[in-house]
Amino acid sequence: MTNTSGRRARTHRTPVDPSRFVHIDRPSNASLRGAVVTGIALSFLFGAAAGGAVLLPFHPENELLYLVGMAVGVVVANIVNVRVTLRSGRRRREDFIRCGGDPTGMTDMMFGVMRGQRTEKGEWYVPEQGSGDYQGI
Repeated sequence: MTNTSGRRARTHRTPVDPSRFVHIDRPSNASLRGAVVTGIALSFLFGAAAGGAVLLPFHPENELLYLVGMAVGVVVANIVNVRVTLRSGRRRREDFIRCGGDPTGMTDMMFGVMRGQRTEKGEWYVPEQGSGDYQGI
């Protein structure tokens, strides 16, 4: 496996060597798929709301324009969401493979919603998620 200097190689795929896989605690594929679907649904709703809200100050006489604005907002929000998620997913996938993780069955979108990062030592680190309890108050 070649290791270039810098964050990531300019090639589209990092060579995968199954003999170097190590166990990395990560979310299941089903939960990552659910996170992808949730992200797309939220961008759909946000895009519709933002697209309609942009037209509110103009008070259009034809209410069909609100629907068109909402449709444009949905398209723009989903394009931005998918592009950002894919871009971060490609980077995270390469880091995951370099740490010895097994990417079998995972798409770039699933890596895009997965938490974790590569440390300077070359290990995969997943930050602790808070429980939501504010015990310091």
